[in-house]
Amino acid sequence: MADLIADYIVSGSRNERYARIEYAHSRELEDYCHGNVLERQFPERLAWLLNEYEQLVQHFVVTLMDDVEEEIQTYDLHLESTGQRIYTIMLFDDQISFFLLPAFDEEDARWNEETLDESIDSSEKS
Repeated sequence: MADLIADYIVSGSRNERYARIEYAHSRELEDYCHGNVLERQFPERLAWLLNEYEQLVQHFVVTLMDDVEEEIQTYDLHLESTGQRIYTIMLFDDQISFFLLPAFDEEDARWNEETLDESIDSSEKS
């Protein structure tokens, strides 16, 4: 793996570090990353959920995947250095893969909120 990036997986909702990783961006799939887990300290429940999610994917049990993924999302997992949210995390021993969402930008959120307010105001006047 070339150009590995060192970072931490952290929980925004619990303000905790869960894993030290090194990863690379995929050249084939946009927003997909893969790499190695160097250290892990996942809470017992989250570790179980990640394992369960992997098992459901491997056995194509789509009906239960949404519930497990929803609970994983309550941990608000993201990369510490960029703030980018991560989802569809797969752990295979010391290997990891995941997808990235854009980092939350407070200025963009304000702009979007103002734009939405303006849009609502103009539609009410019509």
